[in-house]
Amino acid sequence: MKFGVIAGSGNLPVILTQQVKKTGKQIVVISITKDADESLKDIASEFHQISVGQVKKVINTLIDANVKEVTIIGKISKNILFNPLRFDTKAIKILSKTKDKSDSSLFSAIADEIESSGIKLIDQRLYLSNLLPEKGVLTSTKPSKSQLNDIEYGMNLARKSAELGIGQTVIVKDGVVIAVEAIEGTDSAIKRAGSLCDDGIVVTKSARQDHDFRFDVPTVGPKTIDALIEAKASVLAIEYQKAFLIEPELTIKKADEAKIAIVVV
Repeated sequence: MKFGVIAGSGNLPVILTQQVKKTGKQIVVISITKDADESLKDIASEFHQISVGQVKKVINTLIDANVKEVTIIGKISKNILFNPLRFDTKAIKILSKTKDKSDSSLFSAIADEIESSGIKLIDQRLYLSNLLPEKGVLTSTKPSKSQLNDIEYGMNLARKSAELGIGQTVIVKDGVVIAVEAIEGTDSAIKRAGSLCDDGIVVTKSARQDHDFRFDVPTVGPKTIDALIEAKASVLAIEYQKAFLIEPELTIKKADEAKIAIVVV
């Protein structure tokens, strides 16, 4: 059976494709960003480069390749929404169905379109369970009591922010909200918080209650730690079974060297 990977940028498409390949399935990769990892071409049985707004071409390519299961993985900038000239008629039709342009609304409309073509969307975690860390403190560096309070406070707000379609990350210090992630992404939000606060910020990242993990799993890794170091952060908190930790050994090593605690709650 052929498995489809609609790939954005970053490491996750490569990691997932490698894991699926171990099961013996043939993999059809459709890269929808210009900066997708080049190694995908070597791993995949078939590789196609198609613009993110060409939804009809993406679906037809999957159908022609006899793909029965697919996942959408990797970073896809929402800035594409501000350039509708790149959209085909099917993409415009999908956008017209959504009540707003939040991730959940867009994902739901895209899922309906793909599955109506007879292709099943697969939860990313099915093949990447090894990237879901155990609950607890992962680093040698431990959070203080006040930082634990900030984690609880920040996580509650991050869940609400995710529910509202704003962003998955909320950054706090001493019970005060320093920054909330918006369209700029997690790393940029962390750096923005660092510019507003001397040091010691607590970064919390959450998913909405009905989050669709077929499209997006909150993800942190070495680049997140680089942003935390630049912002002089003290803690990174993610949700158990709801967030990927990529390159875990390197990520934890870098965090410990910078005296940053990583906590799974």
